[in-house]
Amino acid sequence: MEKIVLKLGEYYSLEAEINGSKNQETNEVLITGLLNEKIKLTTKYWLDDLLNKVTVEKTSIDKLKDGLVIKYATVDENGNYSIPFTVDKLNEKNEIEMIEQDGVQVPLKVVNPSFIGYQNELNELLGQEKELEYRPFKLEEFDNIVTTDNYKVIFKLIEKI
Repeated sequence: MEKIVLKLGEYYSLEAEINGSKNQETNEVLITGLLNEKIKLTTKYWLDDLLNKVTVEKTSIDKLKDGLVIKYATVDENGNYSIPFTVDKLNEKNEIEMIEQDGVQVPLKVVNPSFIGYQNELNELLGQEKELEYRPFKLEEFDNIVTTDNYKVIFKLIEKI
């Protein structure tokens, strides 16, 4: 076994590279995932082992992300959290500023300071590093795969000859 230091954001990429990923709205395949390719069973075993380790870390990261959402979001009457990108601009009397748009008065929108705070803390979180123990792969283990997908994080786990 070897160890590598990855940014927390790379754990999300690695999960998609191993398991595949689809667009949640359209069901379009974004990346096939190595476990869905025709490769040797032993290679799939080690990929699955790696996926299990990545999933444990990703679960911890998701809990930290949820804490950021709670910190910055507003909660609606149904208990749903949201951090809108824009909010109505308020004047010094705490009234919504209006502007004319196509002959109609509409609220003036500004970037939500909570969204900026959330984005900054999320980027800081995903930029943190954590060590991952893995079994190195050999390039030959993936010889039969012909793909248009890019596996940038997995490439870091392949032995250099």
